Amino acid sequence: MDPKAGGGGDEEDCVDSGAETGGSDYSHLSSTSSELSVEEAQDPFLVSIHIIADPGESQALQEAIDKVLAWIHPDLPLFRVSERRACRRRRKAPKGAQPALAVVLFLQEEYGEEQILQLHRTLQRPPWRHHHTERVQGRFLPYLPCSQDFFTLAPGTPLWAIRPVHYGKEIVRFTIYCSHDNYADSQRFYELILRRTPSQRKTDFCIFPVFSNLDVDIQFSLKRLPCDQSPVPTDSSVLEFRVRDIGELVPLLPNPCSPISEGRWQTEDHDGNKILLQVWACLSVCLETNQVTLPEAI
Repeated sequence: MDPKAGGGGDEEDCVDSGAETGGSDYSHLSSTSSELSVEEAQDPFLVSIHIIADPGESQALQEAIDKVLAWIHPDLPLFRVSERRACRRRRKAPKGAQPALAVVLFLQEEYGEEQILQLHRTLQRPPWRHHHTERVQGRFLPYLPCSQDFFTLAPGTPLWAIRPVHYGKEIVRFTIYCSHDNYADSQRFYELILRRTPSQRKTDFCIFPVFSNLDVDIQFSLKRLPCDQSPVPTDSSVLEFRVRDIGELVPLLPNPCSPISEGRWQTEDHDGNKILLQVWACLSVCLETNQVTLPEAI
């Protein structure tokens, strides 16, 4: 889907987990810290996702992701798929568990019914698979049910969903589902990692701006789960954040943070989601040599 220049935001009438957007009841805060460098403020890859596939499956998964992202922008390598050495035995998720990571794509509704439904049909075909459907409140488009379908590529990888955006730019949003008790701590944790405060927030949801240009917005958000739901870390995918000064950051983190390669460190958030921290000073070297070292748990 060709991106369009636009402004004005992405107000949504339907509210659901992971797909909420701005509204009049949000508190609008400073979107970026004055301490951010030019590179950080303009980096579309400040947040990215590594996906670890079983042997022989990485190419199909990478192609599937690239095809879907091309509807937003043809050049958004926000996901990197690699392979583990051997297949893993999967643990059965406990009842009431919610995968902790989701990706929501907001598409311009002005492109019409067929364009959005075509992408929805794409997510219903292999290697994509339907995960679950959530009932939402409010108004959806006439040709879409007032419910939200979530899809996934493989066990332990993020949930995916698509939503129409009524005005403004198209959006790629990374969402982490937080346990009810850890939501406030998680918000402070990611403020520290991202070096910015949420631009929009409610008591159970907040949005961090990551990158914005005339074509697309990239966002990172947190969603607080009800007390009877628990987030389950996606054990075949991991978020990576680019950071400036790892020496200052490590003592402030709530969990141990240790190096796993030159310029790449690993830690966890309050709900046990593994996080990779890519040090800016070593970024160019890693890109040139295509070095990717992943957590041992993955």
